[in-house]
Amino acid sequence: MSYEFSHEVPIYLQIMDIYRSEILAGRLIRGDQMPPVREVALAYGVNPNTVQKAFLEMDRLELTRSERTSGRFVVATDELIESLRLEQSDKKVQDFILDMKALRISRQETLDMVKKGWKDD
Repeated sequence: MSYEFSHEVPIYLQIMDIYRSEILAGRLIRGDQMPPVREVALAYGVNPNTVQKAFLEMDRLELTRSERTSGRFVVATDELIESLRLEQSDKKVQDFILDMKALRISRQETLDMVKKGWKDD
């Protein structure tokens, strides 16, 4: 698996974001088993301690829980997932708005671009 990590954010946070996004997008659902730490470390070419730190943070956020003999499982509630989705989408919208303002694109031009770009499947 080839992945370019940013030098601006700690790798463990980037790994956590990868798996958190999988949960928020519904590709990992409650009850699904997370991959083993060593497997993730090999796949991304990072130290297992880095992955363990990411997974422990996910446990702390109550997205996952480690079962001693069985592995780690997704345990996030629907309420937590929805709350995190709203939080993440709000941040992305705010970042997008700041980018559009920096480019000196008007509100109306931005809205027109979004409408044009939004295609129903």
